[in-house]
Amino acid sequence: MTDIVLDGLLSEAIEAGDQALLTSWHVSEGDHVRMGQPLAQVCVLGESIDIAAPHAGMVEEIVIPAGEKFAAGDTLARLIEF
Repeated sequence: MTDIVLDGLLSEAIEAGDQALLTSWHVSEGDHVRMGQPLAQVCVLGESIDIAAPHAGMVEEIVIPAGEKFAAGDTLARLIEF
């Protein structure tokens, strides 16, 4: 299982104490995804960014729902690798 989080460069863009907004999910729990497929869209410092699947698998759990704020290092979703 893989936790989906912002990668290092994006998480560094969020200063300590600042939060980002998860604007929408492109997938649902139970969906099968391929490596590189966009999973979600987030807004970081006013810029919309897609979060891609790091590998093929199945979305086991969406942890942060659309419309919620999150901090650097927070788990957005969990992906089971195939």
